[in-house]
Amino acid sequence: MPAPPTIYIVCSDRGRNGKTLLARVLTDHLLIDERDPFCFDLSAPEGALRAYFPGRTALIDINDENTRAKLFDIILSRTGRDYVIDVPGAQFARFCEAAADNTLPAAARAKGYRICVLFVVDRDPASLKTAVALEEMLEPDLLVPVVNRFVGSSLPEGVPGPVVTLEKLEGEVRVLVSNRRFSFRSYLLGDDAGVPARLRAQLKNFLHGVLGGLRNLEPAMSLQSLHEADL
Repeated sequence: MPAPPTIYIVCSDRGRNGKTLLARVLTDHLLIDERDPFCFDLSAPEGALRAYFPGRTALIDINDENTRAKLFDIILSRTGRDYVIDVPGAQFARFCEAAADNTLPAAARAKGYRICVLFVVDRDPASLKTAVALEEMLEPDLLVPVVNRFVGSSLPEGVPGPVVTLEKLEGEVRVLVSNRRFSFRSYLLGDDAGVPARLRAQLKNFLHGVLGGLRNLEPAMSLQSLHEADL
């Protein structure tokens, strides 16, 4: 039996800490898993995520009433598929406000969705407090803390449940994966011709860390659903 459609919200209260990078790997992971995710890029007008998935990404200005309404209208009217929402740090508060105004959690669940929040916990301890407050507000099926080794994190060791880790990408590897022509999906499916041999170990280490966490999301959400069904 296929898993229920899921709304993945990739976010943080801080900027430049790997959210779009994570949203890219998540989208490619879902595609490899034969899901059909559609993405919303809230970084208008830049379109950071849309640059990598132009055919399956809508660019949303969360500060504009009309385009903001489009985000929620599409999710609630075009059901049955996964959605990935990439929320820039600068738009985080506005997105949370809009989600509350549109009663997103209740409306989405009424349409059969699950909600999974991937929150990049920055190195400032206030970021961890924001993650806790967000979980209380949205009440997602699963809130997953994300650690970016490149920027640091205030997340303590040994927290229960899944954790996604972004290992450091530096130098040539960072430049390589930032290229709009680079596809994590193609690389994972065996097309490594564009990756010099000297860079593959660092890229492999990065993907091992992030995919290890992403693969735990579905089992964790399934267990949560079973737990709620028993209550």
